[in-house]
Amino acid sequence: MARSLALLLLGVTAAAGAGQVFTAVATHQANTYFVEVDALVEVPEQRVRELLTDYDNLGRVNAAIEESEILLTRGPGNYRVRTVTMACVFLFCKRIHQVQDVIESADGSITATVIPAQSDFRHGYARVNLWQEPGGTRVLIRSEVEPDFWIPPIIGPWLIKRKLRSEALETVANLERAGKPAIQ
Repeated sequence: MARSLALLLLGVTAAAGAGQVFTAVATHQANTYFVEVDALVEVPEQRVRELLTDYDNLGRVNAAIEESEILLTRGPGNYRVRTVTMACVFLFCKRIHQVQDVIESADGSITATVIPAQSDFRHGYARVNLWQEPGGTRVLIRSEVEPDFWIPPIIGPWLIKRKLRSEALETVANLERAGKPAIQ
């Protein structure tokens, strides 16, 4: 839901609802894509955690996720999760299947490791760290994936980096939107 940093580094400070995105970086090297996001959302840490660990409803935090479900529960905080995501970059669209082992650690971090045999990735890893700050919840996401599908060589990596970065920014904005109570 984690790359040797080369080529283009995209760093921004932008608004995410009323929160802030301090960093949103996507890079590419040797067929692997790396994403790092550091943001502050004006939602309590417990609510952000609830949204990110509601594995049967991950589409609430990223509309590109068409399906998400827990395949296996090994114990509290130890799951195998399947997602199906529709990713479109200009005219190139692909339905991406991913199965990950997800661990919610005692230190509060959430890590996800791709199961390549059941996914459209050769490898992948993501780590999310959350902590409460006076203005809301700090969200740090680091991920890497190596797709196991064809990407157009020259412009493809640039487009994929843009898409990964925009998806990360959308997720941060949706965490804030979904995390705030509805006004009656």
